Amino acid sequence: MVAKPKVVPFSLRDAPSLIERVWPAQKISVETQKERKAGSGQTLTALGSYWKGRKPLILVRACVLAALLPATGDDEKDLAIFESLTGMSDHQIGIRFKTNLTIQDVKAYGTPGQCAALLDEVDNGQFKKLSKSERSKLMSGVLARMPYPARVDKLLRPEEVAEEALTGGELTRANEHLGTSATSLDELVEQLGIMRFGRRPVISDTFSGGGSIPFEAARLGCDTHASDLNPIACMLTWGALNLIGALPKEREAIAATQNSVLAD
Repeated sequence: MVAKPKVVPFSLRDAPSLIERVWPAQKISVETQKERKAGSGQTLTALGSYWKGRKPLILVRACVLAALLPATGDDEKDLAIFESLTGMSDHQIGIRFKTNLTIQDVKAYGTPGQCAALLDEVDNGQFKKLSKSERSKLMSGVLARMPYPARVDKLLRPEEVAEEALTGGELTRANEHLGTSATSLDELVEQLGIMRFGRRPVISDTFSGGGSIPFEAARLGCDTHASDLNPIACMLTWGALNLIGALPKEREAIAATQNSVLAD
């Protein structure tokens, strides 16, 4: 039996954080814009509010993770781990796959082999009849060759994918690189906090607004504190954490209560 690596408190105390060295600005900007354009499809707008200053969840996730992750000196590997934990890696395209490519997309970006596998030249270059999983796998390969802005239009947002499906398969590589032993992303965040601060990370937002910063920080596994002078902002933040962020059984109970009130 292989012993798990031991997480040593304060072992990263003096280590520079990743955000000081590496920041994939284009990818984060594109993902942020996609989330903003989702309008009412954004997670927290289920509260029925419009809050101009609300920070996109993907941006909050990127900032928290990049502040916790260490810059090890291997920028390429550090960046690969960061992108996998934010759902932006090429090999996560299949998990986020949403919209089929057009024939024009395949011809413009696919390799000759990918085009031959997807298109039937005998039938005027129309798509071949393939299983859904086979087509998705082939199209994911073509998507990986597309410019990031064009690619993201065909994908689910990271927040729309279950966390275990999105990052669960990335933890082995992250643990090997970081010396952690996490089995979930929130456990990884806790271990990084112990290595850097001696405890679970704490995020405090004194101008919480629509609540996106404490909400996403809590989803990542941080302890969170939030406040705002505006009582509506406080209500929205409370709703984000306690309604949208509630466990499935709690949300079912809330929905049942709502339906009961509406019925009356």
